[in-house]
Amino acid sequence: MREGVDKIAIGRRMKKIVAEIPGDERIYYGGIPFQMVFLVDLIKANLKKFLPLVSLLVMLSLYFSFKSFRGVFLPLITVFISSVWALGVMSLMNISLTMASQVVPVLLIAIGSAYGIHMLAKYNEDVRRGDTKIEGIKHALSEVGIPILLTGVTTLIGFLSFLSSDLNVIREFGASTALGVMFAMIISMTFLPAVLSFLKVKKVKVNQRGIEDNWVTKFMDKLGGFVLKREKLILAFGAVVILASLVAIPKLHREVDYTSYFEKDSEIRQAEELLEQKLGGAIPIQLFVKGDMKNPFVLKEMIRFEKYLESLPNINDPQSIADLICEMNWVVNGHRTIPETKEGVANLWFFIEGNEVLDQLIHNEATEGLIQAKMGSVNTKKAIAAVDAVEDYLRHHLKTNLVEVRISQANGQLAERLQRERVAGIVSKIKWDIRKRGVNEQIPDADLGKVITAALLADQERFDEADIKVVEQKIADYFFSGKADLQIESEKVVAGVINEIGKRLQNSRPNEETIIAILKRNLPQEAYVEDPEVLEYVAESISAIISEEVRWARVNQLVENLKPLLPRNLRNDKTFLEDLRDDVWEINEDWIAVESSQYPSLFSTKNNPGKAVTKLAVWQTGIPLIYKELDRKIMKSQSVGLAIAVFLVFVLLTIRLKSLVGGIISVVPTILAILANFLLMAILKIPLDELTILIGNIAMGVGIDYAIHFITRFKVEFAKSNNELEALDRTLETTGKAIMINAVTVMMGFLVLVIGDLVPMKWFGYLLAITMVTSAWGAVTILPALILITRAKCIGNFSTFAAAVVGGTDTVIDRAKARVKKTQK
Repeated sequence: MREGVDKIAIGRRMKKIVAEIPGDERIYYGGIPFQMVFLVDLIKANLKKFLPLVSLLVMLSLYFSFKSFRGVFLPLITVFISSVWALGVMSLMNISLTMASQVVPVLLIAIGSAYGIHMLAKYNEDVRRGDTKIEGIKHALSEVGIPILLTGVTTLIGFLSFLSSDLNVIREFGASTALGVMFAMIISMTFLPAVLSFLKVKKVKVNQRGIEDNWVTKFMDKLGGFVLKREKLILAFGAVVILASLVAIPKLHREVDYTSYFEKDSEIRQAEELLEQKLGGAIPIQLFVKGDMKNPFVLKEMIRFEKYLESLPNINDPQSIADLICEMNWVVNGHRTIPETKEGVANLWFFIEGNEVLDQLIHNEATEGLIQAKMGSVNTKKAIAAVDAVEDYLRHHLKTNLVEVRISQANGQLAERLQRERVAGIVSKIKWDIRKRGVNEQIPDADLGKVITAALLADQERFDEADIKVVEQKIADYFFSGKADLQIESEKVVAGVINEIGKRLQNSRPNEETIIAILKRNLPQEAYVEDPEVLEYVAESISAIISEEVRWARVNQLVENLKPLLPRNLRNDKTFLEDLRDDVWEINEDWIAVESSQYPSLFSTKNNPGKAVTKLAVWQTGIPLIYKELDRKIMKSQSVGLAIAVFLVFVLLTIRLKSLVGGIISVVPTILAILANFLLMAILKIPLDELTILIGNIAMGVGIDYAIHFITRFKVEFAKSNNELEALDRTLETTGKAIMINAVTVMMGFLVLVIGDLVPMKWFGYLLAITMVTSAWGAVTILPALILITRAKCIGNFSTFAAAVVGGTDTVIDRAKARVKKTQK
């Protein structure tokens, strides 16, 4: 498929064409274009399901938390407006729907409601303590306005950190969501207070401290007591999570196999599995070759490389112009090999010249070519292993500067070295053909090499009785086939020629002069008297028949000698033995191409014209290489983006709190939640893909909001009471309650994604929901425990009140009384 074409349009068009053809057959659609069509259709269908359901779940969680219409309507209206604005900007910027960008509306509805929740919770708290409507709005803006602004900035940092990604889809997701978050923050601080100014103050039941008295408040009060008594245990648990995560993170694996994104029973998944099982797969691998496609040794290197490719797991059916030449040689001469001379290649090239398939395999006057293969599965680990194996071969084993040498004309030492190289090349091809069939039995190279070397040194002129009969039959077929240069109808005359040649073969191979003499003795003179040269042509043809049979005899004998070394299940495997004969055919050849850098003596010098060097270069392309690059970019996006988010949030909070310790303890709960997410992924073997890599940055940007709100409120309450115990209770009963409401609301929103039709989206929904809850839980447990243990000065002056923990008390007043009594004693 040409670069730059609209694959989705092509896929839809192909499906339409097939649908218009009548028939009862079941049609399977596989390959990249159909995967993309299926993915786009699923994304659109998911959006139709997600938006209504996430809205309903968020509404329910808000209602059970606030028990009022305004508690549902006001946070939701802010996110609806911001979502519409964000989607509008996406449309203006031509940002298409992808697996990542489709979750933007869901994220905005779930995350964007947080600003409205905190604003509304603080407003309700103030008016229930006696503030008028306008006073309540002013106090809410003055107290939570800065935290909302700060949390909005940290959330923006989380999403804008995606701009550091090399993946366009991730950058677009980050920019789109960041815009929506900014819109939600602005609307919560402007539109929402304006609406509140028109609404009446609702009367609710409150406790003695002016806090709404419900089960959430009571739960938060008990939670405060637990934190006060178990702060060291809480921190110890956090330390265990850190250690376990550090052990588990290296075990995380990445996945960019789009086939695995679909459910097992989906149409596209079934099609891809069928293609893998029956046809070797549908994922294309291409290798661009630059060199003379008519040079026999360039073609031999291509065939050698293809054999290596087939030996790799998961790579099937490599094809190139070299394969076409081999096939034509099989048709003409009976063996699938590349001729050793340019003339031999040219003769075969004549048969394929003008064939349409050539346009797919060669280009630029046969100076460029393509090796194509298929990958069965796009499992990321397998794809990367295949890419690395190919790259290793290209870097260390491909001959890129070919020097053609005739072994028979080389001196003694050089000839021996060239023969050793030939033997090593044959051994490699044999072992690759064995490995291609899934047999991992180890055969020592030395054992194979010894047998092949013996075949190379064996007498090439000896014929046994079986060989002689084959030669005699082929000569007879030549005379009676009608292709002979001299037509002889007499069987007796032909039999005389054949018998005399057969007798000669028992001792040695006759040359052409001897064959001409035999012809003259057996043929009537009138058969050639008018054209005496015809005897030379016939002798040449008979000599070629004998030479070919010599080659076959050597090859067949070598195959028989190799059989005892082969795996038992392959010794009588017909297709393997055919491949084996092709592998060892080189023993009949005199020419060999070597890497020029390994044979400097063959280079041109002042006194030696040297040998011509033929250039060959191969570049790896295709989908697996793209997947490897995606995998690299996924890891880079995860590590760099998350590091940027953590660093910027840490710096922002350090500046805000004017304390390095304050910055550290602020980010600890969120970092723990992120580490817990990675730990869970490792335990459940959930891969990192283009959706799950987003979780860390999102958690950093959104989860830190809980810590910011908690610290801000704790500072205010501690400044009022100068009592960390009372400040903790007040913070948990107010802001802590809002944090948990927010976390549950966000969790419900993200859980909508589990009904999606894409596997990564389901995991994304589960993990993000869990991460948001653990971030919130860390903010109301680990964070106060850290504050109490560190007694950070950025929070307040702890020296004026010695903290004490007293069990069995339920309220701040009771605990204070208990501490006083204990002090008096």
